[in-house]
Amino acid sequence: MSKIKNLFEKVKKFDIYGNRVIFYIIPLIVVLVMIVCGLVYQLGSDKQYFANIGIDFQGGTILTIEFEDSKANAANYDKNLQIIKDTVASHDVSISRDQSSGDSTIIVQYTNWNKGVGGTVNDADAMNNLNTQIQSELYAKSDKGEIDKIVTNGINFSTIGNESSKNLIKTSAIAVSIALVLMLLYIIIRFDFYSGLAAVIALLHDIIIMLSLTVIFYVEIGDSIVAGLITIVAYSINNTIVVFDRIRSVVKPLNKQGKKYDVKEVINHAIFSTMTRTLYTTLTTLVVIVILVAMGVASIQTFGLPIIFGLIAGFYSSVLIAAPLWGEFKTIGEKIKLNAKNKKFEKRHRAKA
Repeated sequence: MSKIKNLFEKVKKFDIYGNRVIFYIIPLIVVLVMIVCGLVYQLGSDKQYFANIGIDFQGGTILTIEFEDSKANAANYDKNLQIIKDTVASHDVSISRDQSSGDSTIIVQYTNWNKGVGGTVNDADAMNNLNTQIQSELYAKSDKGEIDKIVTNGINFSTIGNESSKNLIKTSAIAVSIALVLMLLYIIIRFDFYSGLAAVIALLHDIIIMLSLTVIFYVEIGDSIVAGLITIVAYSINNTIVVFDRIRSVVKPLNKQGKKYDVKEVINHAIFSTMTRTLYTTLTTLVVIVILVAMGVASIQTFGLPIIFGLIAGFYSSVLIAAPLWGEFKTIGEKIKLNAKNKKFEKRHRAKA
């Protein structure tokens, strides 16, 4: 215990504000890695996509297959799924996600991309015809015994068009933008303009890093990413506010007394005095999400992995980005005020002369 305590004391002596440039550069490196990975994925794919975009954002098909004997399907799930994948792949379409619904149903998703219909995306008529062919082929394989017996009228498909995808992207952007604006106003009212500006930049950092890591690890980007973004924005701002509240508790009485203070000392003190709380809240949340991702189905993983990335980015920004940015803006603001006072003084002095 004494060694851990000594280690923590040494960490507390580290000058976070003095080394802030290093912490600003690290996210830029992550973004650079994301760009490189995205280009590699794009060059290595016939679909020419920078990231693993799900059908929610580019349009696609959801194919549902219900089997008669749930026990047989459960035992032969991998075999049935592979036959379904092979049938879909024979039409130059690849499955992006698969999941089970109970023991008797398999659900697969694939994008509306097909070389056989001109290599176009979201050609509704062509994809409906193709989906009908896939449906007929699966019924035929079921009748021949190549796949477990499928319920009569047990194969259904629904398509998501390009317009729906565009509307989802638009709505997502509006939702996140409104959240950022409202948070900016709240923090300006509760603290000051510098805190609000620093908090919004930190939140933008969280969003960018979360999306960057999602691209790097090639996690599917679907409608769940919207919920993930809003979750992380709300979670991260809470940790940031705790740090700013500690800064205010130190600065406010000094301002009332008209005393000057060292911005670096105030920031380092605020960060380390709230570090334990921020670390514990992040770790406890991470443990739950990691377990869900490890044990959950594909849809849970698609939602959970970006949340994990966002939690890490949020902890980083709350501790190493937000407060140093406040210090930067505060210092610049004080210099501007001082220059303005000096100019006024010079004008008065000249007028008297």
